[in-house]
Amino acid sequence: MRPILIILSLLAYTSCFSQQLVKKQADARLIIEQKERFINKPLKDLLKEIKPEIKNAFGYDAGDHGMPAYFRFKFVTKEQSDSLRAKNLSPIVIFVYVKENIDWFGRTKRTKETSQTWTEDDFRNYKDFTVIDLWIYNDATTDN
Repeated sequence: MRPILIILSLLAYTSCFSQQLVKKQADARLIIEQKERFINKPLKDLLKEIKPEIKNAFGYDAGDHGMPAYFRFKFVTKEQSDSLRAKNLSPIVIFVYVKENIDWFGRTKRTKETSQTWTEDDFRNYKDFTVIDLWIYNDATTDN
C-alpha cells in the first residue's frame, strides 16, 4: 500500500509543475523546437500547450496545389496585425498542416464577422484532426 501512495504523491507533485509550452506570444518558437512532439498527434495536444488566445484563424482545404489542408493561427486581431504592419512588423503566424480536409465554412456556421475567428465550436470540430507538420513565421508580438 505504501508504494502506491508514494507513486501517487510523485504524480501529483510533478503534475503541479507541468505548464503550457507557450505562455506568451513570443514563446511560439518553442513549438518548432519540440515539433516532433506534435506530429501525428491530435490538434488538441498542440492547442492545450498554447496559453495566449488565438484571435485570428483560418482553415485552408487541401486542393489541387498538392499541399495538405492547414490552419493559420495568429495571436492578434486583424486590427492589431494592421497596426504592426504599419510599423513594418509582421505578427507571428502558426501554420498547422493536418491530414483531414478542413471544410472551414461547412463544418461551422460562419458569418463575415466570424470568418477568421477561432471558436469553441472550431475546437470541438477540429480537435481530433491529425497534425502532420508545423511552421512558424514572423516574430512581432503584442506581448507586454
